[in-house]
Parts: sequence; structure tokens; C-alpha cells
Amino acid sequence: MRYVAPVIALLMGVYWIIGGFSYGLWIRNGPGGGFLPVIGGVLTIVFSISLMLQTRKGKNEGAEFNWKAFLPAGALLVMILLSQVVGMLVSMAIFIFAWLRIMEKEGLAKSLAISLGTALVIYCVFFAWLRVPFPRGILGLI
Repeated sequence: MRYVAPVIALLMGVYWIIGGFSYGLWIRNGPGGGFLPVIGGVLTIVFSISLMLQTRKGKNEGAEFNWKAFLPAGALLVMILLSQVVGMLVSMAIFIFAWLRIMEKEGLAKSLAISLGTALVIYCVFFAWLRVPFPRGILGLI
């Protein structure tokens, strides 16, 4: 049971490396779209192997496996799926609000201010200024 998270992380690292090579590591005179996924995949594999070796040697005897460690990844997956329905910015604002309210136990006003402020800054920088297209979702929201 102690090897579940490192093995999953190792497999994700392999997936990122394979995907990164399909985008190209180096294009003309600079890094391509696959450069960062390959670097991230290699680091993930190295850290996963290191964690498995520490577990094998018994250095982290007191460490218990905690399923709460997968909450951020699960919440992020829900945000990505929700972005296909309501749009990227709306799902991101909902994600930030829910995380602050439920996990961080922040107040309603602070959670709303941070989530809406973050969505507004992202909208201004990426959508209005840089003209980056965001997934709009089937409801057509931004």
C-alpha cells in the first residue's frame, strides 16, 4: 500500500515524457511545447523512485498513507471537467472559491473576493490583453 502513490506518480511521469516528445523538445532556437512536460516527467520519476527507495529502506516508517493527498488532483480534475460545461474562467473561480471555503476554512467575503479577483486578473491579462482563447463550455460562458 505504501507504493501506490509513488507508482502512480511514476506512471504519470512516463506519460508526461511520452507526451512531451510528441510536441517537440527543441524547435529552431528555443524550447518547444514538450520541453517543460519532459522536465516535469523526469523530475516526477526521479522523486518517485527516491520515495520508493526510502520506503524500501524503512526511512519513513511513521508515514501513513493518506487519501487526502489526492484531494487537490481530484478537485483539479473536477475543475477541468466543469470547464467543458461552464467555461474555463467560471470553473476556475468556482474551484478557488470552493477550495478556500471548504479546505482552507476562509470566510465568505474573503473567498469571494479572492476567487473573483483572480478570475478578473486572468481575464484581463490572458483574454483581453493577450487574446488567448479559453474553453467556453457548452453553456458559452467565458
